[in-house]
Parts: sequence; structure tokens; C-alpha cells
Amino acid sequence: MAEQHDDERVRRIDAQALEWLLKLNNDADARSESAFRAWLHIDPDHEAAYARWRREWEALEGISAEQRLALRPQPAGKNAAPCGWLRRVQDVCADFWLAHPARRLALGGALCLLAGLFILGGLGRYLG
Repeated sequence: MAEQHDDERVRRIDAQALEWLLKLNNDADARSESAFRAWLHIDPDHEAAYARWRREWEALEGISAEQRLALRPQPAGKNAAPCGWLRRVQDVCADFWLAHPARRLALGGALCLLAGLFILGGLGRYLG
């Protein structure tokens, strides 16, 4: 029983450490950093778990953005959103476009050009 409690505690701390790492790498403000430092000092296991995740994060630095996004964990459990093939396609498409602003600009330009061609083609048939 005690061993199960310890495993649960380790998983909980590990999940918290990962959450802190992601939060600090995305939108760290002074309040978040202060709360993070307080969390680190609560338990020595917090610092060890964060250090493990930090090493993993640094190892990912050599991997491309697309590969990092593909490594994102999928939701699990009974409260998770459905992860069918359609949801995965949506996630891949969103990751593809969000990771590269130039692609969004190119797609917008191509769509405007295509719309212009259709409008001019229709107008030409109408006038001709």
C-alpha cells in the first residue's frame, strides 16, 4: 500500500514538474516564476523532477519544431476529448500552420489570388 502511494506521489510530482517547465517556457511572468520557486522549495523531489524534465527539454533542442509538436502527448482518460482520426488530422494541420507563420501568409495570398481569378473569370463571362 505504501509503495502504491509513493508511486502515485512520484507521478504527481513528475506531472507538476512538466507543467512548470511548459509554463515557464511559454508565458513566464514574475508571479509564475515566484510560484515556481516556492514550489521548488517545498520538497527536494520537486527540484529533482524539474531537473529531469529540463534535461529532456534540452535534449529536444536539436529536434525540429514539427518533430517536437508530433511528440506532444495525446489526451487520455475518461474525461479526455475523443482522439479519432479526424481529431488527429485536425491536430496535425493546426500544428503545421501554427508552427510556420510564413505558410499562413502564403496560403492567404494563394486564396486571395484564387478568389480574384474566379471573380474576374465570372465577370468576363458576364460582360462577354
